[in-house]
Amino acid sequence: MADDVLRVAALTVPCLLGLWTAVACRRAQYHGLPGSDALVWAGLSGVFFLLSLMKTARGLGLLRGFGDFLRGIFKQRGWYEDRRSLQIAASIAVAVVVMVLVVWGLLWAWHRIKRYRLAVGFAGLTVGFGIIRFISLHEVDAWNANALWARTAIDLVAAAGVSAVAIARLCQLRDFAAWRPKRRKVMEK
Repeated sequence: MADDVLRVAALTVPCLLGLWTAVACRRAQYHGLPGSDALVWAGLSGVFFLLSLMKTARGLGLLRGFGDFLRGIFKQRGWYEDRRSLQIAASIAVAVVVMVLVVWGLLWAWHRIKRYRLAVGFAGLTVGFGIIRFISLHEVDAWNANALWARTAIDLVAAAGVSAVAIARLCQLRDFAAWRPKRRKVMEK
């Protein structure tokens, strides 16, 4: 239970920092400064909000029986018997997409505005791991049972990475605002 609380708290921090960054980018854009990445930061905030919401619902037991419900649908459609090849292909595809997102983010890490791509890569880590766990290969389930710390570690790395990039963007916006010439109000009589 303490592990779930830690993960929910860790995923809430980038949610709030992403929201703060989105608002700051929007305000900067309103004042004529670079801030076109506001929508991306709002999307990242939404992703981490949904992740923390799902972890909370799972911790409270609200998702019990959902897996059996989905398994029943797959059995009715005849997809459950041949699921092994689908599970392997989907797991490999998700892992490749996550690695591409992380490498893509690392390539743009030093760009002043497009640094959010690194945050997208970090968010991809935790979302991709969740998708692979949802696909539920027996090998992945066995690995999760033996390495309980892995889920928490991936969530913490993703949350720390997105939070660090959001803080860097907030500092960058603060520096842009300092360089902007101050406007003086001219009072006419």
